[in-house]
Amino acid sequence: MTATETQYFTLLRAALWNTQPTLADHVDWEGVMRIAEHHGNAALLADVATRLTDGNKPEPEMLAKMMTGMRSNLFNQMHLKQILVSAVKLLREHDIEPVLLKGFSLAMLYPNPNVRQFGDIDLFVRRDKFHEACRLLRSLPGGYNWGEETDIGRHYNIEFGQYPMEVHRVSADEIDSDEEGVYAPIEQEGLTDEARRVRWEGLEITVPSKEFMVFFTFFHAWHHFLTTGVGLRQLSDVAITLHSYHGQLDLDKLHRYLETMHVMEPWQAFGNLLVSCLGLPAGEMPFGATISPRRQRKLYECIMEEGNFRRRRRFKTNRPKQRLLQKMHAFICIFIDFFHLAKTFPKQAFRGLHSEFRQAFRKNLHGSP
Repeated sequence: MTATETQYFTLLRAALWNTQPTLADHVDWEGVMRIAEHHGNAALLADVATRLTDGNKPEPEMLAKMMTGMRSNLFNQMHLKQILVSAVKLLREHDIEPVLLKGFSLAMLYPNPNVRQFGDIDLFVRRDKFHEACRLLRSLPGGYNWGEETDIGRHYNIEFGQYPMEVHRVSADEIDSDEEGVYAPIEQEGLTDEARRVRWEGLEITVPSKEFMVFFTFFHAWHHFLTTGVGLRQLSDVAITLHSYHGQLDLDKLHRYLETMHVMEPWQAFGNLLVSCLGLPAGEMPFGATISPRRQRKLYECIMEEGNFRRRRRFKTNRPKQRLLQKMHAFICIFIDFFHLAKTFPKQAFRGLHSEFRQAFRKNLHGSP
């Protein structure tokens, strides 16, 4: 870990646990904020920087830039909240109860909810109400769809200017068809049977059960690690949910969720980073296990390099138009993902490779494109 990374994590821990950071005489603010931008939590660190009173405070020009970023984030949240209030009110008028995923439901757990960055609203709606909910939300002023609502689609996209909303009927878009069957009972339990009502800034909203909230926050981060890259913003979310609900969780239920979805090994590996880098108390990390220093180092390096949604290899984003070339392109992408994952989680890499080929075989068998 470099000196700048050490300073970054010192400030990040202060933001997460609402403490005063202990810093060296000179802080590399340019380098620290570059890491923060890369990992999607610049506003979080800027909030800590504005509270510093000693010689470690940023120079006026840097501080002004941080303040501008914080105001922009707050402005973004205000608009998203207005859309959320309108959407929840409209759906409830038609006897549809949406469940809020990610975003605001996680922000409210932070010491300062206004500095947790996010760019959209995610709502979960029961399958039997999904199409009606999409129709109703399309009627909100300023909304237009940029996704596709189909009988087999898992979510629907609506954009209100520059503020997007995703309406989900399957909360985990990334799972394959084989996983969906074992995931459905977990989702039913966490988002329907045991969903909770909470009050936040005058708005009563429905959020997942505490066990599902912890599980889903990690599961979502894990799939970003597999695909687009996971940032420390998302890992901070896992740490903050574990801290907020410590002593309140049904650990047997959480254990069942992780084992059912075959993510206990990644949970334990990421858990080591939550404790060693983010400062989560070891006693608040359930099912912890000792991970080899080599694996932990490789995982750390991979996360720091890729950052928040930043695993964007040029080859993977430039999809050919010709159908045969598309198939070849997809085939190569499968192996790119395999070798990426095999560096840290070989068992999951082979499992993913097997799943990809099984899905491809089924598509060809049934004549799908």
